[in-house]
Amino acid sequence: MNTKPPPPVRRNTGTNERGVVLVVTLILVVILSLVGTFAIRNATQSERSINGIRSAEVAREAAETALRFCEQVAMFDGDGKDYTEYGTTGMRARIIATTIGSEFDVGAAWRDSSSWVGNSAILVPKDYINKKPNGTQVDAVQLEIQPRCLVQKIATTSTPQLTGYLITARGFANNASFDGTTGKATQGAEAWLQSVLTRDK
Repeated sequence: MNTKPPPPVRRNTGTNERGVVLVVTLILVVILSLVGTFAIRNATQSERSINGIRSAEVAREAAETALRFCEQVAMFDGDGKDYTEYGTTGMRARIIATTIGSEFDVGAAWRDSSSWVGNSAILVPKDYINKKPNGTQVDAVQLEIQPRCLVQKIATTSTPQLTGYLITARGFANNASFDGTTGKATQGAEAWLQSVLTRDK
């Protein structure tokens, strides 16, 4: 008796394999999409941080410029002269004569926002802002809000008594908004700097 072995059973696994590949592919697409989204979000946050740092630095440099300019005004006043460089006039008249004891004095003019829009506020001339040490002009983005400063006379209560000036400067980045009626910055980067120039009485 001649018996043949049964034919091998053929199984069609192609459909199952294609189904697994599809699932794996979809999972990889989702993972790559999430990675891409996180990368874009991180790049956006980094750019915002860099822009914030850049704006803060511009405001600080503007305040530094205002501080140096008003120190010149104060030093000239100490010598009995008016600072007339860069086309400025009447700088001595803008110095606040009401004497305070220190920068912490509650009566200091810099604490009152209205002082920053009145006749006491000194706006730094654009020619001074854009100058280089050698006198040539700086090729840079112009400041939309001029930096400004207040100069107020100071007389300490210490012994020996020191007399001089309190200089307070404000600088703004180009993303800032300054209210010219209240003297307050409503948004954007702003920097404040102070210095005290004194002499023995």
